[in-house]
Amino acid sequence: MSIGNLGKTGQTCFLLFKKTFIVISVDEEKGSSTNSVIFMSTDSVEHEDDITSQEANDRLVLEAVQDVLKEQLLKRGVRILTGLGKYLKQLDKEGTGLLDKAAVKRALQEFHLQVSEDALESAWQVLEGDAGGKADYGEFTRAVIGEMNEYRKSFVRKAFMKLDFNKTGCVPLTDIRKCYCAKKHPQVISGHSTEEEIKLSFLETLKGACSKSDEVSYGEFEDYYEGLSIGIVNDEDFVNIVRTPWGI
Repeated sequence: MSIGNLGKTGQTCFLLFKKTFIVISVDEEKGSSTNSVIFMSTDSVEHEDDITSQEANDRLVLEAVQDVLKEQLLKRGVRILTGLGKYLKQLDKEGTGLLDKAAVKRALQEFHLQVSEDALESAWQVLEGDAGGKADYGEFTRAVIGEMNEYRKSFVRKAFMKLDFNKTGCVPLTDIRKCYCAKKHPQVISGHSTEEEIKLSFLETLKGACSKSDEVSYGEFEDYYEGLSIGIVNDEDFVNIVRTPWGI
């Protein structure tokens, strides 16, 4: 019994048994069938469909949580994301990068991020994996809050690479202070703030994200710009904000 043709190759499927069908390739230009016969299990096809369906459902779960949190983050995204990342690291006493749901819930509450119990439970089930009741909290925050697109991230990386002279993945705050230029900041141009005021505000916020008092890791640097990115719709506007103070 023929099931149907598959694609441009002229492949035709024939049902052999309840769970198995074969694919015979036909050369459309020559009008003849080739000798290649592929046996395929309908179980494997159904399994792939199940995985695709599950991935789609997981994505919907996470996007629903993102929508809820985005509204809460619009006006205070930078300080929340930098502070949240630092707080989660402090809870991770063993330094494994993993935390249980209660710890993550406590962190969200600490920063007044309101997520319903059902939504949190659904998101947790998606991300928990096989970690024995724990999840990678970095992955969790990226999944439920969202993250910059790759275009934006590429400029954040360029800025950090310019600062990271020794390629260690960490930059001393003294170097950041020397390199940050606020001359073209909108508030400086308008006369509402001085260059020094803008620089100090930036350094204070960035320092609040640091697990060490005298240096910034790439992850902490990226957290700052993740928070900033939330409130900026246009990619080029965001890129200009990154490029201008660092001269990239």
